[in-house]
Amino acid sequence: MFNIVVLISLPIILALFLISPNRLKKSKITFIGVSILALLSFVSYFSGSSPFSFFYPLHILFFILDIILLLFFFYRGVVEKDSKVYALAFTQLILYGIYSFLEPSQISYDILVDKISLTMLLVINIVGGIIIIYALKYIESEEFSEAKKNGFIAILFFFLAVMNLIVTTNSLEIFFLCFELTTLCSYLLIRYRGDKNSKTNALRALWMNQIGGVAILAVMILSANYYDTSYMNILLKNIDETHVFILAIFAIAAFVKGAAIPFEKWLLGAMVAPTPVSAILHSATMVKISPYLILKLTPAFTPFVSSLIVFLGMFIFMSASIMALSKDYFKEVLGLSTIALLAFMVAIASIGSDDAINIALVLIVFHAISKALLFLQAGILEKEFHLKYLSDMNFLVDKSPLLVFMILVGFTSLTLPPFGVFIGKFLSIELMIEQIKINPLNIIAFIFMVIGSVVLTLLYFKVATKMMANENISLPNKVIKIDTIYKYTSLSLFVLLMIGVVSSFTFSAFSFYEIVLPIFFIFIVPLILYKMRSKKVNLVKEYNCGEKDKVVVNTYYFELSDGKIKLIKYLSIFCMVFLVLGSLI
Repeated sequence: MFNIVVLISLPIILALFLISPNRLKKSKITFIGVSILALLSFVSYFSGSSPFSFFYPLHILFFILDIILLLFFFYRGVVEKDSKVYALAFTQLILYGIYSFLEPSQISYDILVDKISLTMLLVINIVGGIIIIYALKYIESEEFSEAKKNGFIAILFFFLAVMNLIVTTNSLEIFFLCFELTTLCSYLLIRYRGDKNSKTNALRALWMNQIGGVAILAVMILSANYYDTSYMNILLKNIDETHVFILAIFAIAAFVKGAAIPFEKWLLGAMVAPTPVSAILHSATMVKISPYLILKLTPAFTPFVSSLIVFLGMFIFMSASIMALSKDYFKEVLGLSTIALLAFMVAIASIGSDDAINIALVLIVFHAISKALLFLQAGILEKEFHLKYLSDMNFLVDKSPLLVFMILVGFTSLTLPPFGVFIGKFLSIELMIEQIKINPLNIIAFIFMVIGSVVLTLLYFKVATKMMANENISLPNKVIKIDTIYKYTSLSLFVLLMIGVVSSFTFSAFSFYEIVLPIFFIFIVPLILYKMRSKKVNLVKEYNCGEKDKVVVNTYYFELSDGKIKLIKYLSIFCMVFLVLGSLI
């Protein structure tokens, strides 16, 4: 109990310290706070936590906060003249009022921690903490006042507090509050630069995530009406096939938060914010609510609900992977690959077996580390090299071998052995084959999974080829040094990935040679080729008279037509509607 209370309250205290006048430097507060949070999450994972409930006055406070939050959303919609924002906020106020009159009587624990929650706490506090330390350096170069810089770090800490609460609460009321608080945090962070583009994308994130809020309120009303409870464990224990549509509606909230197609634009729009925002959204917070929620719900899924979510998840995985391959903007590539892999996690989690849950947890942990590492490098590219597009990254390996190495590690760890995400995908093949035996229609989802995996592997080689390219090998390039904080935060994530590789050997997921050989080919061979190449050779064409010739190295690009993108979105919407309506039958 003590560990969980501290994990929830300490980030809030740290945030208050940062926004209040004090003599302590924000770097000291951040380093100490992050260290304590990481240690407590680690201790909690191995010691667990006893369930408990909050005092009644806190429940009143949660209710008041909900109302204030929804009124704030409504106010922002009116001020910004965005009808979608204020209409959805008004709808939520009405639904919350209806729920308040129902007064369900069956109660349980407010905080109920299981293996899924404890794993999420590790991801949130360790990976999220590293990103906050990285943000200390990143935000210094922004043209903000010192108070606004402190406020930025404070919101990141508050984000961690909300995430620690949402993954440990058993109360639907508190879950809804946290769901909307994550929406608030993302809204504030996306619009942090204050320009028109930031405000537009922040409003899009606000109204799209409110759709998830409407879904959760519908679940709360239905749960109170049919099962006289607002607690998740009681609902999942007692729900029957007649009312399984309640879980289908809940799953829609998960798809919204995971930015699944057709809700992908809110997450892609977050790229306009400072890079630590993208890093923390994609790895440790916000979008990870999606697979987490499915993992919590999956024991109560019917075969129909489970099969349709598997199909939809794998379809989005394939579609988002193809969309990522067609992009040039580096952070957009990372964003779409996040959407793809989140959908993959949701699909696997919805199967519901012990193996499926374990695989989904492995994917959640190692995807968080890998994606955090990649977004940190994206921030370094922008700040130190002023690069945002893959097409501009030729010759990058000569300017910063360490940066290129970290990017290669990040992409490799998402696609190839012997890293954790590959292990998760590898085990998913066997799992999906078992599902095909149960239901032959699952072969379609399996095909989607295979295509998506191949495309993501091509994406890795596309990025690697571009960064290793040497367009004009007659011109030397100066190596640019990376700041110490950037360097050590990246190395920390790299060490976590290597711990995962060692663990896979310890638990016999791979043999020694199955680990060593892939690492050799992935890292050593490119290094040998890089060292062997001639830097002072002038290239000439065969029919030239000795003139120097400029070499241009390009990677393949293709554009998905608007029609194909719309078709993908319509199919996704159809599946989501069919998921809810089909579970009613």
